[in-house]
Amino acid sequence: MTCKHLLLFALVLILFTGCSGASLVTAYSHTPDLEQASTDVVSEAEPAQALTVPAGPVKNAYLTIDDGPNSHFTGIYLDILKKYNAKATFVVVGSNIERNPEVFRRILDEGHSIANHTFSHDYKKIYASPEAFLEDLDRGNKSISAITGSEVKMFRAPGGASRLTSSFNGVLDSHGYKHLGWNVSSADSDPNGISSQQIIDNIKNGVIAVEKMEKSPIILIHDGTEINLGTDKPGTAVHNYIRSRESGVAALPEVIEFLLDRGYTLAGADENTPAAW
Repeated sequence: MTCKHLLLFALVLILFTGCSGASLVTAYSHTPDLEQASTDVVSEAEPAQALTVPAGPVKNAYLTIDDGPNSHFTGIYLDILKKYNAKATFVVVGSNIERNPEVFRRILDEGHSIANHTFSHDYKKIYASPEAFLEDLDRGNKSISAITGSEVKMFRAPGGASRLTSSFNGVLDSHGYKHLGWNVSSADSDPNGISSQQIIDNIKNGVIAVEKMEKSPIILIHDGTEINLGTDKPGTAVHNYIRSRESGVAALPEVIEFLLDRGYTLAGADENTPAAW
């Protein structure tokens, strides 16, 4: 091959290689666009949403504590309730409010509910007639409002609603009063006295029973009336009464823990609290 032919062949080879290289560069130059498109698809995807489980309704249980306030046991009840951040309803007697106004103020200051339990808690007096009951209940309200500034329309009849005949209910309804019943009893008013374990068992069994009826537990227990502890003598009614109040105090922590373990919130009752029965 002549030198001229060799030069021509080399020129053709150079031109061919240049064109191929340009094609390769052109083809590769589009690769970043493909990568960007892939990135855009990823970035435009919606982030995963966390699943939220709707909260169920609050399950309330109501501790109702009757006959105080008194100068000894009511304060112990309040200490225990405060420890558990639990609320209760104190079903108060007007004459005991007047004896222990500072204890009553503490009940209010610590966020508990109040129900009227008449002024005298004297069965013979209040059940003499519907008008007599109303008069005593109104007097109890005056004791309450002297400290709170307002009356309460929620009340509990001493001995329970079974003592209120239709004539009593008619008078009370016409004056806007609403009865607070109970469906679980501690049975701590037994005149023979009661142990803390008996109170615990009574309340646990009662709560389980009302759960089967799909009712909210409204539990009756007593802090008790004002009483002189110095009059305690074995074998007397006063002795049994004081022992029962001590049993209630001893039982309360286990009762509260039992209710909390079953998923209850311990709440104060009000005029919208479901009926006991």
